[in-house]
Amino acid sequence: MSLTRLTRYSVARDPAPVMRLMNGMGLWKAVLSGGGEPMVEPEFCEQFVNEIDSPNLEEIELITAAHFAEDEKEMRRRVRALVTAWRTRAAGLAQANFTIRISLDWFHAQRIGVEPAARVIRMLGEDDLRDVGCYIRSVLLEDDLTIVKLAESLGATLSEMSDYQQEILLPDGRTILVYFKNLIVDGRMNQRKLSRLPISLPTQSRADVFGKRFVNEVGKQVPARTYNGPQVKHLDGLACLIDDDGKVRILEGNDPNRCADVRKTDDWQEAIQFLYADPLTVYLVDNGPQELASLLAEAFPESARLAADTNQLYHLTELLLAKPDRRLYATLRVLETHAAEGRISVEQDLMERGWAMLAQQGVDLSGRS
Repeated sequence: MSLTRLTRYSVARDPAPVMRLMNGMGLWKAVLSGGGEPMVEPEFCEQFVNEIDSPNLEEIELITAAHFAEDEKEMRRRVRALVTAWRTRAAGLAQANFTIRISLDWFHAQRIGVEPAARVIRMLGEDDLRDVGCYIRSVLLEDDLTIVKLAESLGATLSEMSDYQQEILLPDGRTILVYFKNLIVDGRMNQRKLSRLPISLPTQSRADVFGKRFVNEVGKQVPARTYNGPQVKHLDGLACLIDDDGKVRILEGNDPNRCADVRKTDDWQEAIQFLYADPLTVYLVDNGPQELASLLAEAFPESARLAADTNQLYHLTELLLAKPDRRLYATLRVLETHAAEGRISVEQDLMERGWAMLAQQGVDLSGRS
Protein backbone atom coordinates (compact mmCIF):
# COMPACT_ATOMS: atom_id res chain seq x y z
CA MET A 1 0.00 0.00 0.00
CA SER A 2 1.06 3.59 -0.43
CA LEU A 3 1.79 5.58 2.70
CA THR A 4 -1.30 7.73 2.21
CA ARG A 5 -3.58 4.68 2.35
CA LEU A 6 -2.33 3.44 5.71
CA THR A 7 -4.55 4.05 8.75
CA ARG A 8 -3.52 6.87 11.06
CA TYR A 9 -2.84 5.81 14.64
CA SER A 10 -5.19 6.93 17.41
CA VAL A 11 -2.47 7.31 20.06
CA ALA A 12 -0.77 9.92 17.88
CA ARG A 13 -3.83 12.15 18.02
CA ASP A 14 -3.51 12.39 21.81
CA PRO A 15 0.12 11.63 22.68
CA ALA A 16 0.15 12.89 26.27
CA PRO A 17 -1.27 9.73 27.95
CA VAL A 18 1.09 7.31 26.18
CA MET A 19 4.12 9.53 26.79
CA ARG A 20 3.22 9.95 30.47
CA LEU A 21 2.83 6.21 31.00
CA MET A 22 5.96 5.23 29.05
CA ASN A 23 8.13 7.79 30.81
CA GLY A 24 7.25 6.09 34.09
CA MET A 25 8.06 2.54 32.95
CA GLY A 26 11.79 2.52 33.69
CA LEU A 27 12.63 1.70 30.10
CA TRP A 28 15.86 0.16 28.84
CA LYS A 29 14.79 0.46 25.19
CA ALA A 30 11.93 2.46 23.65
CA VAL A 31 10.70 1.34 20.23
CA LEU A 32 8.29 2.97 17.79
CA SER A 33 7.06 -0.14 16.06
CA GLY A 34 4.41 -1.68 13.79
CA GLY A 35 2.34 -4.03 12.67
CA GLY A 36 2.08 -0.85 10.72
CA GLU A 37 4.16 2.13 9.74
CA PRO A 38 4.95 4.71 12.45
CA MET A 39 6.00 7.28 9.85
CA VAL A 40 2.33 7.66 8.91
CA GLU A 41 2.51 10.04 11.89
CA PRO A 42 5.91 11.76 11.46
CA GLU A 43 5.18 14.55 13.93
CA PHE A 44 4.36 12.01 16.63
CA CYS A 45 7.54 10.10 15.82
CA GLU A 46 9.57 13.28 16.23
CA GLN A 47 7.87 14.09 19.55
CA PHE A 48 8.45 10.54 20.77
CA VAL A 49 12.16 10.64 19.89
CA ASN A 50 12.48 14.05 21.54
CA GLU A 51 10.60 13.35 24.78
CA ILE A 52 10.71 9.63 25.66
CA ASP A 53 12.71 9.17 28.84
CA SER A 54 13.68 6.86 31.69
CA PRO A 55 16.74 6.94 33.98
CA ASN A 56 18.29 3.86 32.33
CA LEU A 57 17.14 4.46 28.75
CA GLU A 58 19.91 3.32 26.39
CA GLU A 59 18.29 3.35 22.97
CA ILE A 60 15.38 4.82 21.02
CA GLU A 61 14.51 2.80 17.93
CA LEU A 62 12.22 3.67 15.04
CA ILE A 63 10.98 0.75 12.93
CA THR A 64 9.98 1.72 9.40
CA ALA A 65 9.44 0.08 6.04
CA ALA A 66 10.82 3.32 4.55
CA HIS A 67 7.67 4.12 2.57
CA PHE A 68 8.44 7.79 3.21
CA ALA A 69 11.73 7.38 1.31
CA GLU A 70 10.09 6.68 -2.05
CA ASP A 71 10.73 10.39 -2.70
CA GLU A 72 14.31 11.59 -2.17
CA LYS A 73 13.37 15.08 -1.02
CA GLU A 74 10.72 13.84 1.41
CA MET A 75 13.12 11.22 2.76
CA ARG A 76 15.83 13.80 3.47
CA ARG A 77 13.36 16.12 5.18
CA ARG A 78 11.94 13.39 7.40
CA VAL A 79 15.26 11.83 8.40
CA ARG A 80 16.70 15.26 9.24
CA ALA A 81 13.63 16.08 11.35
CA LEU A 82 13.98 12.83 13.32
CA VAL A 83 17.69 13.39 13.91
CA THR A 84 17.07 16.99 15.00
CA ALA A 85 14.41 15.77 17.44
CA TRP A 86 16.94 13.33 18.90
CA ARG A 87 19.76 15.86 19.12
CA THR A 88 17.61 18.53 20.76
CA ARG A 89 16.43 16.34 23.64
CA ALA A 90 16.35 18.33 26.87
CA ALA A 91 19.55 18.34 28.90
CA GLY A 92 17.97 16.42 31.78
CA LEU A 93 16.81 13.49 29.67
CA ALA A 94 18.74 10.23 29.24
CA GLN A 95 21.51 10.36 26.63
CA ALA A 96 20.04 7.51 24.60
CA ASN A 97 21.28 6.35 21.21
CA PHE A 98 18.98 6.62 18.19
CA THR A 99 18.53 3.79 15.68
CA ILE A 100 16.47 3.46 12.51
CA ARG A 101 15.49 -0.15 11.86
CA ILE A 102 14.33 -0.80 8.32
CA SER A 103 11.84 -3.61 7.68
CA LEU A 104 12.66 -5.09 4.29
CA ASP A 105 11.69 -8.53 3.05
CA TRP A 106 10.16 -10.17 -0.02
CA PHE A 107 6.70 -8.78 0.81
CA HIS A 108 7.87 -5.18 1.24
CA ALA A 109 9.96 -5.43 -1.93
CA GLN A 110 6.93 -6.49 -3.99
CA ARG A 111 5.24 -3.20 -3.07
CA ILE A 112 8.00 -0.59 -3.07
CA GLY A 113 11.21 -2.36 -4.12
CA VAL A 114 14.55 -1.99 -2.32
CA GLU A 115 15.41 1.56 -3.35
CA PRO A 116 13.64 3.41 -0.48
CA ALA A 117 15.68 1.39 2.04
CA ALA A 118 18.84 2.02 0.00
CA ARG A 119 18.17 5.79 0.05
CA VAL A 120 17.94 5.86 3.85
CA ILE A 121 21.12 3.80 4.22
CA ARG A 122 23.03 6.05 1.80
CA MET A 123 21.90 9.19 3.60
CA LEU A 124 22.98 7.84 6.99
CA GLY A 125 26.50 7.55 5.54
CA GLU A 126 26.82 11.34 5.41
CA ASP A 127 29.45 12.67 7.80
CA ASP A 128 27.07 14.35 10.24
CA LEU A 129 24.70 11.35 10.41
CA ARG A 130 27.06 8.49 11.15
CA ASP A 131 26.13 8.49 14.83
CA VAL A 132 22.60 7.33 13.91
CA GLY A 133 22.31 3.57 14.18
CA CYS A 134 20.80 1.51 11.37
CA TYR A 135 20.02 -2.14 10.77
CA ILE A 136 17.59 -4.20 8.73
CA ARG A 137 15.02 -6.72 9.85
CA SER A 138 14.09 -9.20 7.15
CA VAL A 139 12.26 -12.52 6.96
CA LEU A 140 14.12 -15.75 6.27
CA LEU A 141 12.61 -17.26 3.10
CA GLU A 142 13.78 -19.72 0.50
CA ASP A 143 14.49 -18.19 -2.93
CA ASP A 144 14.27 -14.59 -1.65
CA LEU A 145 16.87 -12.29 -3.25
CA THR A 146 15.66 -9.06 -1.63
CA ILE A 147 18.77 -8.44 0.48
CA VAL A 148 21.02 -9.46 -2.43
CA LYS A 149 19.30 -6.82 -4.57
CA LEU A 150 19.68 -4.23 -1.81
CA ALA A 151 23.41 -4.95 -1.56
CA GLU A 152 23.73 -4.62 -5.33
CA SER A 153 21.91 -1.27 -5.25
CA LEU A 154 24.36 -0.06 -2.59
CA GLY A 155 27.40 -1.42 -4.41
CA ALA A 156 28.06 -3.54 -1.33
CA THR A 157 29.01 -7.11 -0.55
CA LEU A 158 27.25 -9.60 1.73
CA SER A 159 28.79 -11.72 4.45
CA GLU A 160 27.80 -15.33 5.12
CA MET A 161 24.79 -15.82 7.39
CA SER A 162 25.31 -16.85 11.01
CA ASP A 163 22.67 -17.10 13.76
CA TYR A 164 20.06 -15.53 11.46
CA GLN A 165 22.34 -12.54 10.85
CA GLN A 166 24.18 -11.24 7.82
CA GLU A 167 26.23 -8.10 7.21
CA ILE A 168 26.11 -5.69 4.29
CA LEU A 169 29.65 -4.35 3.80
CA LEU A 170 29.37 -0.90 2.23
CA PRO A 171 31.99 0.80 0.04
CA ASP A 172 32.30 3.66 2.57
CA GLY A 173 33.43 1.25 5.29
CA ARG A 174 30.15 0.99 7.16
CA THR A 175 28.53 -2.32 8.06
CA ILE A 176 24.74 -2.72 8.10
CA LEU A 177 23.43 -5.67 10.06
CA VAL A 178 20.58 -7.71 8.57
CA TYR A 179 18.61 -9.76 11.10
CA PHE A 180 16.32 -12.46 9.68
CA LYS A 181 13.30 -13.67 11.63
CA ASN A 182 10.72 -16.29 10.81
CA LEU A 183 7.65 -15.50 8.73
CA ILE A 184 4.47 -15.06 10.75
CA VAL A 185 2.19 -17.18 8.59
CA ASP A 186 -0.71 -16.78 11.04
CA GLY A 187 -2.12 -13.35 10.34
CA ARG A 188 -0.12 -12.25 7.29
CA MET A 189 -1.38 -15.12 5.16
CA ASN A 190 -2.04 -18.84 5.35
CA GLN A 191 -0.24 -21.93 4.14
CA ARG A 192 -2.35 -22.19 0.99
CA LYS A 193 -1.51 -18.63 -0.05
CA LEU A 194 2.14 -19.21 0.74
CA SER A 195 2.21 -22.29 -1.49
CA ARG A 196 1.24 -20.13 -4.47
CA LEU A 197 4.14 -17.68 -4.03
CA PRO A 198 7.64 -18.05 -5.52
CA ILE A 199 9.13 -18.18 -2.01
CA SER A 200 8.83 -20.82 0.72
CA LEU A 201 9.67 -21.46 4.37
CA PRO A 202 13.07 -23.02 4.98
CA THR A 203 13.57 -25.32 7.95
CA GLN A 204 15.28 -22.52 9.89
CA SER A 205 12.06 -20.49 9.76
CA ARG A 206 9.93 -23.12 11.45
CA ALA A 207 8.82 -21.96 14.88
CA ASP A 208 10.31 -24.97 16.68
CA VAL A 209 13.72 -24.25 15.10
CA PHE A 210 13.75 -20.44 15.14
CA GLY A 211 12.35 -20.39 18.67
CA LYS A 212 15.42 -22.10 20.08
CA ARG A 213 17.17 -18.71 19.93
CA PHE A 214 14.90 -17.47 22.73
CA VAL A 215 15.00 -20.36 25.22
CA ASN A 216 16.17 -19.23 28.66
CA GLU A 217 18.51 -20.99 31.07
CA VAL A 218 15.77 -23.36 32.29
CA GLY A 219 14.63 -24.29 28.78
CA LYS A 220 11.52 -22.11 28.53
CA GLN A 221 10.40 -19.59 25.96
CA VAL A 222 8.97 -16.66 27.90
CA PRO A 223 8.34 -13.80 25.44
CA ALA A 224 7.17 -11.52 28.26
CA ARG A 225 10.72 -11.53 29.60
CA THR A 226 12.71 -11.62 26.37
CA TYR A 227 13.89 -9.00 23.89
CA ASN A 228 13.91 -10.85 20.59
CA GLY A 229 16.08 -8.59 18.45
CA PRO A 230 19.32 -9.52 16.71
CA GLN A 231 20.93 -10.18 20.08
CA VAL A 232 18.54 -12.00 22.39
CA LYS A 233 18.29 -10.41 25.84
CA HIS A 234 16.50 -12.10 28.74
CA LEU A 235 15.01 -9.28 30.77
CA ASP A 236 14.87 -8.53 34.47
CA GLY A 237 11.73 -6.59 33.60
CA LEU A 238 9.06 -7.07 30.96
CA ALA A 239 8.69 -6.76 27.19
CA CYS A 240 5.62 -4.55 26.81
CA LEU A 241 3.53 -3.19 23.96
CA ILE A 242 1.23 -0.21 23.71
CA ASP A 243 -1.14 -0.70 20.80
CA ASP A 244 -2.33 2.10 18.54
CA ASP A 245 -5.71 2.06 20.37
CA GLY A 246 -3.95 2.77 23.68
CA LYS A 247 -4.16 -0.76 25.12
CA VAL A 248 -1.16 -1.75 27.26
CA ARG A 249 -0.03 -5.35 27.00
CA ILE A 250 2.80 -7.54 28.20
CA LEU A 251 4.19 -9.38 25.18
CA GLU A 252 2.44 -12.78 25.20
CA GLY A 253 2.29 -12.25 28.96
CA ASN A 254 -1.27 -11.27 29.71
CA ASP A 255 -4.75 -12.46 28.93
CA PRO A 256 -5.61 -10.44 25.78
CA ASN A 257 -9.08 -9.92 27.25
CA ARG A 258 -7.59 -7.95 30.14
CA CYS A 259 -5.48 -4.95 29.14
CA ALA A 260 -4.77 -1.63 30.78
CA ASP A 261 -5.55 1.53 28.77
CA VAL A 262 -3.28 4.59 28.65
CA ARG A 263 -6.33 6.88 28.66
CA LYS A 264 -7.76 5.34 31.82
CA THR A 265 -4.50 4.79 33.71
CA ASP A 266 -2.58 7.48 35.57
CA ASP A 267 0.82 5.80 35.61
CA TRP A 268 2.73 2.57 35.00
CA GLN A 269 2.41 1.43 38.62
CA GLU A 270 -1.37 1.49 38.29
CA ALA A 271 -1.18 -0.35 34.96
CA ILE A 272 1.06 -3.13 36.27
CA GLN A 273 -1.11 -3.61 39.36
CA PHE A 274 -4.14 -3.98 37.09
CA LEU A 275 -2.34 -6.51 34.89
CA TYR A 276 -0.86 -8.50 37.77
CA ALA A 277 -4.25 -8.83 39.49
CA ASP A 278 -5.03 -11.45 36.83
CA PRO A 279 -3.71 -14.96 37.64
CA LEU A 280 -3.32 -15.88 33.95
CA THR A 281 -1.06 -12.88 33.43
CA VAL A 282 1.15 -13.87 36.35
CA TYR A 283 1.37 -17.43 35.03
CA LEU A 284 2.26 -16.29 31.50
CA VAL A 285 4.93 -13.88 32.74
CA ASP A 286 6.46 -16.70 34.78
CA ASN A 287 6.15 -19.53 32.29
CA GLY A 288 5.18 -18.38 28.78
CA PRO A 289 2.39 -19.50 26.41
CA GLN A 290 3.84 -22.95 25.68
CA GLU A 291 3.41 -23.90 29.35
CA LEU A 292 -0.13 -22.52 29.27
CA ALA A 293 -0.83 -24.73 26.25
CA SER A 294 0.36 -27.78 28.20
CA LEU A 295 -1.89 -26.82 31.10
CA LEU A 296 -4.93 -26.42 28.86
CA ALA A 297 -4.21 -29.65 26.94
CA GLU A 298 -5.37 -31.66 29.99
CA ALA A 299 -8.96 -30.70 29.10
CA PHE A 300 -8.59 -29.23 25.61
CA PRO A 301 -6.29 -31.51 23.59
CA GLU A 302 -6.38 -29.13 20.61
CA SER A 303 -4.26 -26.72 22.68
CA ALA A 304 -1.22 -28.92 22.12
CA ARG A 305 -1.85 -28.82 18.37
CA LEU A 306 -2.18 -25.02 18.45
CA ALA A 307 1.14 -24.75 20.28
CA ALA A 308 2.80 -27.02 17.73
CA ASP A 309 1.27 -25.48 14.60
CA THR A 310 1.27 -21.77 15.41
CA ASN A 311 4.49 -20.51 13.92
CA GLN A 312 4.70 -17.38 16.05
CA LEU A 313 4.34 -17.11 19.81
CA TYR A 314 2.95 -13.58 19.42
CA HIS A 315 -0.30 -15.15 18.27
CA LEU A 316 -0.47 -18.23 20.48
CA THR A 317 -1.86 -16.69 23.67
CA GLU A 318 -4.78 -15.17 21.77
CA LEU A 319 -5.62 -18.53 20.21
CA LEU A 320 -5.34 -20.43 23.49
CA LEU A 321 -7.61 -18.04 25.39
CA ALA A 322 -10.08 -17.30 22.60
CA LYS A 323 -13.02 -19.08 24.27
CA PRO A 324 -14.57 -18.48 27.73
CA ASP A 325 -14.43 -22.13 28.81
CA ARG A 326 -10.69 -22.25 28.12
CA ARG A 327 -10.12 -19.02 30.05
CA LEU A 328 -12.09 -20.28 33.03
CA TYR A 329 -10.34 -23.65 33.02
CA ALA A 330 -6.91 -22.02 32.78
CA THR A 331 -7.75 -19.54 35.54
CA LEU A 332 -8.88 -22.28 37.93
CA ARG A 333 -5.82 -24.45 37.22
CA VAL A 334 -3.48 -21.51 37.71
CA LEU A 335 -5.19 -20.54 40.97
CA GLU A 336 -4.75 -24.12 42.20
CA THR A 337 -1.07 -24.03 41.23
CA HIS A 338 -0.42 -20.70 42.92
CA ALA A 339 -2.31 -21.79 46.05
CA ALA A 340 -0.23 -25.00 46.24
CA GLU A 341 2.92 -22.85 46.00
CA GLY A 342 1.70 -20.67 48.87
CA ARG A 343 1.52 -17.55 46.71
CA ILE A 344 -2.20 -16.94 47.26
CA SER A 345 -5.18 -18.22 49.22
CA VAL A 346 -8.44 -19.10 47.50
CA GLU A 347 -12.01 -19.68 48.62
CA GLN A 348 -12.70 -23.32 47.93
CA ASP A 349 -16.44 -22.78 47.48
CA LEU A 350 -15.79 -20.38 44.59
CA MET A 351 -13.36 -22.82 43.01
CA GLU A 352 -15.87 -25.67 43.18
CA ARG A 353 -18.55 -23.46 41.61
CA GLY A 354 -16.16 -22.76 38.75
CA TRP A 355 -15.41 -26.43 38.20
CA ALA A 356 -19.13 -27.24 38.32
CA MET A 357 -19.83 -24.64 35.62
CA LEU A 358 -17.22 -26.23 33.36
CA ALA A 359 -18.62 -29.70 33.95
CA GLN A 360 -22.08 -28.46 33.03
CA GLN A 361 -20.64 -27.15 29.76
CA GLY A 362 -19.31 -30.63 28.97
CA VAL A 363 -15.63 -29.88 29.57
CA ASP A 364 -13.68 -33.09 30.23
CA LEU A 365 -12.22 -32.75 33.74
CA SER A 366 -10.92 -36.30 34.03
CA GLY A 367 -7.34 -35.13 33.55
CA ARG A 368 -7.33 -33.05 36.73
CA SER A 369 -4.89 -34.43 39.28
